[in-house]
Amino acid sequence: MSLRLAFPLALALSGAAGLPPSVHAQTAAAVEADTAIIAYDAAFFDQFAPVTALDMVNRLPGFSLNDGDTQRRGLADAFGNLLIDGARPSDKSIGLATILGRIPAEQVANIELIREPVPEYEMRGHSQLANVVLLESDGMNSSINATLYLFNGQRVTGRTEASVSRRFGQVEVTGALTWRLRGPRFDRVDQDFNPDLTPIEQAFDNEQRRFWEWAPSFTLLTPLGEDTRLRINTSAEIWNWRRRTRTEVFAPTRETGPLSRFETLDTDNSGWWASTTATLDHSLTDNLASQTVLLITREASDNDPEVFSIFDPVALSDQVVVDFNDEGEETALRQTLNWTVNERHSLEFGAEAAFNAIDNELAVSELIGGVLVPVDIPVANTRVEERRGELSARHVWGLSDRLSLESGLRYEFSEISQSGDAEQERSFSYLKPEISLTWRPTDQRRWRVALERNVEQLNFGRFASSVDLTSDQVDVGNPDYRPQTDWTLEAQVEQRFGDDGSVTVTVGREWVQDLDDFIVVTTPGGAVFDAPGNIGDATLDRITLEWTSPLDRVGLTNATLDGFLEWYNTNVTDPVSGLDRAWSGIREWELRLDFRQTFPESQMAWGWDYFWLSEGAVYRAREFRELTFPEGDLDVYVETTRWFGLTTRLGADFIFNSPEEIRRTFYSGSRADGVIARIRETEAKQGVTAYLQVRGAF
Repeated sequence: MSLRLAFPLALALSGAAGLPPSVHAQTAAAVEADTAIIAYDAAFFDQFAPVTALDMVNRLPGFSLNDGDTQRRGLADAFGNLLIDGARPSDKSIGLATILGRIPAEQVANIELIREPVPEYEMRGHSQLANVVLLESDGMNSSINATLYLFNGQRVTGRTEASVSRRFGQVEVTGALTWRLRGPRFDRVDQDFNPDLTPIEQAFDNEQRRFWEWAPSFTLLTPLGEDTRLRINTSAEIWNWRRRTRTEVFAPTRETGPLSRFETLDTDNSGWWASTTATLDHSLTDNLASQTVLLITREASDNDPEVFSIFDPVALSDQVVVDFNDEGEETALRQTLNWTVNERHSLEFGAEAAFNAIDNELAVSELIGGVLVPVDIPVANTRVEERRGELSARHVWGLSDRLSLESGLRYEFSEISQSGDAEQERSFSYLKPEISLTWRPTDQRRWRVALERNVEQLNFGRFASSVDLTSDQVDVGNPDYRPQTDWTLEAQVEQRFGDDGSVTVTVGREWVQDLDDFIVVTTPGGAVFDAPGNIGDATLDRITLEWTSPLDRVGLTNATLDGFLEWYNTNVTDPVSGLDRAWSGIREWELRLDFRQTFPESQMAWGWDYFWLSEGAVYRAREFRELTFPEGDLDVYVETTRWFGLTTRLGADFIFNSPEEIRRTFYSGSRADGVIARIRETEAKQGVTAYLQVRGAF
C-alpha cells in the first residue's frame, strides 16, 4: 500500500463532510468537541464490548497508548500519554497497559482526548493525551487475565495475571501477581556458499526455548493531609530463560552430502529485577503545586555457562564456553514546581539528580588440545558509573481558543567513569530546547509543528564486550561510546470525521550527530572486531500515516480498521567504504493493520491484525547483512462475553508462519575491499501459536 492509496482509502472509510453520521457517531456521546478536549462517554465504547479500561483506551479514535521512553535514564522522559483522573500514573515501575487492564470498564465515567497543550495538562512531547475519568466508588475491584498457549512443537504453556484493589475511603491498595511460561520452538536452515554461489554446507537447527517469570507488584495511593497525596508503585521480576539448540550439518547439502558434524548450544540464564517509584504531590495554593518523585531500581543476572559444542560427527572436536553475568542499578530523584498563572499560562520548574551503574563480567574459553583455554576478549570485565543532573523549565501558553504553544528548556550534565579492563572518565553537557505549536483552524482539523533537541539513552551494555554464539559474533566494548544526539523537526495534521474517524499525517526530519552504529576496532595483536560506536553525522526523513476507520459505510456494522504506515529515508557516510548508505537496522517501510468487528446482540466479536516490514540491512567491518520479512505476520481471533462477565478469546498468531530471512556476506578483509569469503543464507520459522484467553475485571 502506498501513501497515495492509503490516504484516500482512510478518507473513504471514515466518511466525508455532508454524509449521514455513522452508527458509531450516533452513539458517541462526545461533548466539548469544539474545544481542545473531546470527552467520550462510556456509552461510546459499548459497541466494542469492553471489559477493562484498557479495552476502551485501545478503541479511542485517533489515539495510540504510549508508555513514554521508560528506557531512558532518570524520570524526565518516563511520562506516557495517559492520565487517570487528571494525574499521570506512569513511571518506570509499572506500565500503562498493566494499570489500565486492572480497571473494570464499569468504573470508567468517560475518557477525554486532549488534543493540544492546555495550562492544566502538559503534553511533554506527545501530540495527544488520554484522560480516563473514573466513577467514585468504595470497595474492592479485581481482575484476571489467563492464557493457555499451544506452541510449535506441541508445548502447552500459559500466562496468568491476577490483581486485587481495595479502596478504604481515600486510600487505595492494589496487589498483583503475574506468572508466565513460554516454550516456542524455532526451526532454522543455514546454507553456506562460496563466492561463486556453489554450496559449501547446509545446517538444520532445531531450537527449543523455555522462559518462566514471576512478577509481583504493589501500589499504594493515600492522602497525607488535606493537600498531599502519595503514590507508591513497586514491582519485581524473577525469571529464567533456557535454550537448547541441536544442529545437523551436511556438506554440501542434505540431499547430496553426508552428515559432516553435529552441533549443540545450551544456554541457561536467570535473573531478577525490582523497582520502586514513590510520587508525592502537594498543593501549596490553588495555583501552585509541587511533585517529588523517587525511583530506585536494581537488577542482576546470574547465568550458567553457555556451551557450544561440535561433534565430528560423534566425538567432541571443538567447544566454546561463555560465562556472562551483570548487575545494574538506577537511583533518581526529581522535584518539580507547577504554577498555573491563569487560564492561559502555566509554568513548571524542575531539577533531577540520578546515579546509574552496571557491572559486566565476561569469560570465554575454547577447547584446545582437549583443554579449555581462556580467550582474551578486550573490555570483558568492567564497571560503568554515571552521575547525572538536570535543570528544566516548561511553559504552556494558550495563545487563543484555537492556538496553543508549549516550550521547554533542559540542561543536562553528567560524568561517566569506567573501571576494570578499561579506565576512563568523561563529562558531557547538553542544552535541550523544545517548542511545539498547535493550531485548530476548525473543530475537525488540527495542525502541530514541533522542534526539539534529543539526547539518546546511553546503553551501558555497549561499554562492555559481548558474545553471540548463535550468530558467531563478538562485539568489543567501547569506552569512547557517547550518546547520540539530534535535532528533530516535525509537522503533523489530523483530520477527524465526526467523533469516531480520523486520519493523521506526520512528516519529520532528524539531523543526527554521533550516530550510534558499529565501528572497527583492531587489537594490539592485530585482531579485527566490531564495536558499538559513533560514526558521524546523519539524517532521517519520515512520513507517517495513521488512521481510524469505521466501516459502516462499506456495509460492515460495528467494525473498525485502524492502520499505521511509515516510510523512512536515512543517510550516513559509511566509515568503512566512505560511501553514502542507509542506517543499520532501519527498514524503509513499516505497516500495521488492526481490524475488529463486534456483534453486540450475540455478544461476539472477531478480528485480526497484520504487521509487515520491508527489507533492511546491517553494516559491519567484515560483514554485510540483509534482512527480509516477506509475508509479514497475521494474527486472528474470535471472542465472546457470554460467560460469567468474562471475555473469552480463541486466537492464533503467526498464521502465515512467515520466515525471517537473513543473508550474510562475509569478506576476507575489510568490507570496503569487496573480496567475498563466503555467503550464508538463513531462514528461521517459529510456527503458528494458538491460544485460549480468559480475562475480566470486576
